[in-house]
Amino acid sequence: MRNDLLKGKSIVVTRASHQSADLIESLEVIGADVVPAPAIAIVPPLDGGQPLDDALLRLERFSWVAFTSANAVAAMTARAERRGVRKKFSGLRIAAVGPATASRVVAEFGREPDLVPVRTSGQGLAEAFPSPTADDRILIPAASEARTELRDGLASKGWDVHQIAAYRTVHPTLSQDLLSRVAAADVVTFTSPSAVIGHLKQTAGVTAPLVVAIGDTTAQECITQGLKPQAIAATQSVESLVDAVVSIVEPA
Repeated sequence: MRNDLLKGKSIVVTRASHQSADLIESLEVIGADVVPAPAIAIVPPLDGGQPLDDALLRLERFSWVAFTSANAVAAMTARAERRGVRKKFSGLRIAAVGPATASRVVAEFGREPDLVPVRTSGQGLAEAFPSPTADDRILIPAASEARTELRDGLASKGWDVHQIAAYRTVHPTLSQDLLSRVAAADVVTFTSPSAVIGHLKQTAGVTAPLVVAIGDTTAQECITQGLKPQAIAATQSVESLVDAVVSIVEPA
């Protein structure tokens, strides 16, 4: 890919600060002026994490754990490490909603997930699951405000589903200078529905004219919030998101 494809173009990155380095670097290496404007930050759940601790201490009751985000993988494994129960995951089958989440599973557990759907969404993951056998239970560690497509889809197939808050998302305040840069930017990128919601709260709805979303679920949230995505990344990966940005930006 040429290193001047995004020369003279400003691209807003709304991904959480701890996850945005790869995306920022990939955009900058092809000439973009990146505007880091994290729309979400990850903090502990309001319940203090006790329900998650209870699930971890009785992890052998579950046959599967399903992750719908890399943040869920990180939050759960960090908690399991503190409780000294990481080794219990060796007896579980693991599902991941998409490539980015699967990569985090590999990084944390040293093995590939047992199930990754072709369609990267909660509904797509639910559809990819087999029917349960007797006593099958599935644990879904998620954001406290997480969508319920996976939980509902699995329940409709007969699974005994336990969705538990592993973290929650909050929306940082942006400086006035950063808000001005966002409003003047060419493109805004979104990698989760919560980032869409958070960004519009931060900016009072004022943002870049071109919108790129990382998948169908995030794109749908854009539409719900009154934004029209000009491009949707084919997969949930940095490379695919950058390709989507390049596809809609006219050369300088």
